[in-house]
Amino acid sequence: MMKAPLQKFALAAALIAVSGYSFAQFGGGGGMGGGGRRGTRPDTSASKLREKLYDMRLQLMITPEQSALWDRFSDAVWDLSTRGGLASAAPRDDQTVAERVQQRATQAQDSARRMQAVSDALAKLYEALTPDQRHVADQNLASVLP
Repeated sequence: MMKAPLQKFALAAALIAVSGYSFAQFGGGGGMGGGGRRGTRPDTSASKLREKLYDMRLQLMITPEQSALWDRFSDAVWDLSTRGGLASAAPRDDQTVAERVQQRATQAQDSARRMQAVSDALAKLYEALTPDQRHVADQNLASVLP
């Protein structure tokens, strides 16, 4: 029988091995774009978010069974961060004040919808976490939210 530290090391090695799928998503694959952690410019907010999500996945030690839930959550965070801000579309010079206010209201509704998607994805992920993972999430996960 393996001793506890060796078991943790084996689990960490296995998680790193199976995290290739998710890392590919951060790279050129899924919705994250860019080049993963390597080759990106660390001074951009997109790079920082990508790194935070990747690091949090490792800290939580997401299992293969939890990967789909994690991917939905991280995709929702990415979507909110990259498209959910109120300043996503600048008003045109020829817009009336009523049109500008309507545009801001529409943007706020869209941002709220995206935040609800993050909340829903997090609730499902949180249900699947172990008590130890929940503790790590409670301590650190808020730092990845935009």
